[in-house]
Amino acid sequence: MANYYATARSNYFAVKDETAFREWAARLGLHILEPTHRDKVADGIPRYGITPGDGDGSGWPTMRYNEETDDYDDTDVSEQLSAHLANDEVAILMEVGNEKLRYVSGSAVAVNNQGKSVFHNLGTIYQKARRLGKNITLAEY
Repeated sequence: MANYYATARSNYFAVKDETAFREWAARLGLHILEPTHRDKVADGIPRYGITPGDGDGSGWPTMRYNEETDDYDDTDVSEQLSAHLANDEVAILMEVGNEKLRYVSGSAVAVNNQGKSVFHNLGTIYQKARRLGKNITLAEY
């Protein structure tokens, strides 16, 4: 059996409360990225990115261990992140992965501070490709 390996990161965004944001990221095991290019903070507002911090190639966390219940709770990173975003900021979370090239998957979600989001995945290319011709096979196995 093959393992799924993913790479994920976000864009840079401003947050309402840096301390609360850092505490939340630490609870989820996320690594905070700080921009090194001047154009990312040209307006003087500090912006941060996030990436899964575990380094094992698992992508965005979807579960978090709850010590009180000794069980795992579902986790939605984009939904939780929206509460930390400053007004008019949009965070984009991207993830791509594969399972020994049996398949390649990728998705992106954009979310604002009001919890509104849009989602896109690579699989939608098949629908769009139908406009080009009828013989389309899946890019897997």
